[in-house]
Amino acid sequence: LGDDNSEDDNPDEYKLTITKDPIACDEKNNQFEDTKHDCTSTASSSTQKSSQLQPSYPFNAKFWAYIRSILEKAKPVGYSELPEPSSTQVKGPKDANAFLQKVIGISSINPIQPAILAENGEFDEMEVMAELLYATCVGLVAMRFAPECVRCGSAVLDTDMLGRMPSRARCEGCNAPNVIDSLDKIKVMFLLNSDVLYILAENYACNPSAKSMSLTSVYATVPATATCSGFSYSVGTGKETEIAPALPPGKYRMHCPVAKTDNYLVVEKPCEETDEPCKLPMKVSELVFNHKHGTNKTILTAPHGKIQFDIFPDTKSFFVLWVQEDKDDTTLIYLPEEERVTYTSAAQIMHHPVFNSLFQEHQVVSVPKDIFLSIANVVLVFTDIVDSTKMYASLGDGDAFMLVRKHFQVLFGAFTKRGGRVIKTIGDAVMASFTTGKAALHAVADAMEMLPTAGIRPDSNRFLEIRVGIHCGRVAVVPLNGVNDYFGQTTNIAARVQSQAKASECFVTEAVLDSSRDARDAYTEITSSGSAFQSTPVTQLNLKGVQGNVKARGFLWARRARRESELSCSSGSFIERKGHREGIRVDSNALRSSIKSLNDITDVPKRAFQRPAELGRRRSSNLLVPDDDNLSSSSGEDDTEGKNSSTDPIFDRFCNSAKEGLSD
Repeated sequence: LGDDNSEDDNPDEYKLTITKDPIACDEKNNQFEDTKHDCTSTASSSTQKSSQLQPSYPFNAKFWAYIRSILEKAKPVGYSELPEPSSTQVKGPKDANAFLQKVIGISSINPIQPAILAENGEFDEMEVMAELLYATCVGLVAMRFAPECVRCGSAVLDTDMLGRMPSRARCEGCNAPNVIDSLDKIKVMFLLNSDVLYILAENYACNPSAKSMSLTSVYATVPATATCSGFSYSVGTGKETEIAPALPPGKYRMHCPVAKTDNYLVVEKPCEETDEPCKLPMKVSELVFNHKHGTNKTILTAPHGKIQFDIFPDTKSFFVLWVQEDKDDTTLIYLPEEERVTYTSAAQIMHHPVFNSLFQEHQVVSVPKDIFLSIANVVLVFTDIVDSTKMYASLGDGDAFMLVRKHFQVLFGAFTKRGGRVIKTIGDAVMASFTTGKAALHAVADAMEMLPTAGIRPDSNRFLEIRVGIHCGRVAVVPLNGVNDYFGQTTNIAARVQSQAKASECFVTEAVLDSSRDARDAYTEITSSGSAFQSTPVTQLNLKGVQGNVKARGFLWARRARRESELSCSSGSFIERKGHREGIRVDSNALRSSIKSLNDITDVPKRAFQRPAELGRRRSSNLLVPDDDNLSSSSGEDDTEGKNSSTDPIFDRFCNSAKEGLSD
C-alpha cells in the first residue's frame, strides 16, 4: 500500500506469489482496462514478500488507492500515551469526537466487509471480492467467517475456516445464544495485515439501535495504549472537558461489547454545585464479564452525579465508555433487522469464481452432527446431454468423452462467467448453483448458444444438445468428495425438472420466475422477438416423488435447425428430414463450373433441386442420416429416369439460369 517515507514518487509494491493457478485473467483485463497495474515490480526490502506473482494478476490500482486513502485519513488512530501505567491524560468532548470520527473513518476496513466497501467506494461487489481473495493469497489480508448474532447483529465469533464453525455458540459481545445453521447469516470479512493496520480490539463493535442510543447518557470512545496509561473523562463538571451533564440518581448499565465488559453504575444522590467530581478508577480488566463462567457483574458506586472516569485500558483493547439507563437486554442490545447493515455472506462468496478457483478445496463445511448448515434460497441448474448413451455406444468411450469434455468446458465457462458455481458432474450431467435466477437463466442461454463449438457428433452428424432444468429453494450444505455439496428436496426437484425437458430446451420452474423481477425480466429478454430462443407454454409437471404438480415454463433454442443446416451444407452430407422428400445440398457455383455445354445441364439429377414438401417444417431438427442404400435412389426409383422431362419449376428456373450464364 506504499510507504510515506519513501523517496520514490510511486508507492512501493509487493512482489507477490500465488501458488495455485487462478482463473484466466482475460475477463479481469477487460474490466480493469483503465485501472490495472502489474504487481510484480521490485519492492523495498521492508515490504518485499516473495520473488514473483505467477501468473501475474492485474490488481485494481483504483481500488487499492481507495483503501490507502482511508488509512491516510485515519492515522494516527489513537492518542499519544504516557510512559507510566498509573498516569492519566484529561480528554474532553473535542478529543473524544475527533477520535470517534477516526474510528468511524476506518470502520469500512476494520474489518473489511466487501458489500459495505463496494457501496462506499462505488465499486462492483464482485470486483471487490476478487481483489480481496487474491490479496488473501499473498498475505495482505486474512479472510474470516463470522456468524451474525441474532440479538446484537455483531459477530458471534470468527474463524478462518468454514469447517471450524460450530453449530451453536454464544455471542462474545452480548452473550445471546445462537444456532449457526445458515450460510446466509455468516458474514465474510477480511482483516488487513497487522503491518498495514494494527487494531487493539477483543471483539468487533456492534451497531447500537436508534432506540438504544436514545437511552444513552454517556458515550465516549477510548483508545488502547501500549503502556496501559489512562485517560480521564468527566461528567457534570461544567468545564470545557465535560463530555456529558451530571448523572441523576439511579442505576445505570455500563457495557462495551468490544472489550467484553458489562457492569452497573449506581449514583446515590443528586449532585450539588459545591460538590467536587468524585474519581472513579476503572481498570478495563476488572470490568470484563465472563459469560461462560456465570460471574456476577461488577457494580460501581458514585456518591453523586459529578464523576471523573479514570479509564485504564490495561487489556490493550479498544474501549467504549457507554452509560445507559438500566433496561433489559432486548431494549438495550437488540438491533432490528431494518437497522442492520448489508454484508457479503458465505453463501455469496461460495459462488465467486476466484473463491472456487483458489479456496473451494480448503473452505469445506464440517460434517454435521445435529444441525446442518443451509442456504435459504439457491438457484440450482441441472444439465444432461441428449442421447449420450447412444453416443458412447457408437463412438466408444474415448471419442465420446472427448466431446463430453469439450461440452464441460463450454458449460463451466458460461456458468462461472455469470457468477455460478459448478458443484459436480455426474457422468455427463452437470450440477451448478447461482445466487440469482437472472444469472442462472443467462448462463444457460449462453451455454446453449456456445455449445456447437464443442464439436459434432460423428454418430449423428449433429451438434451436441443438452436438456436443462432450473429450480430454486432451500438446500442443506454437506461436505462430500471434498466439496460443499447440496442436498434436499430442492435438489431432487431440480433434477426431475431437467429430465422432463426436450432436446435444446430449458425448463424453469415458477419458483425461480417468481423469486425476483430480475428473473422474470431475464426470461422475457431471452425469449424476446429476434432472439435465439423461443418460449414454451406453461406446463404442469408431474414429478416422481413430488406431491402435486410443479408449474414450469421453458425456452427452446430456436436456431439449432439453422446450425444443423449449416453443418450439413459445409460437410456435403446427404440429409433426410422427417416429412420431407429426400434431397441433397448442392453448391450451385461449383455445379455451373462443371457444366461444359448446354447438354450437360440435363445430366444433373433432378432430385438435387427438389425442395421440402412442407415449407412450414423446413427448420425441423429431426435430422437423420439416410442409409447408404437409399442415397442412390429416391423411393427405389432410378434417378436417371425422367431426368430430361422435368416439371419442377425450381429445376426449370435453375436450368434457365445456367443457360443464361453459359451464353454470357
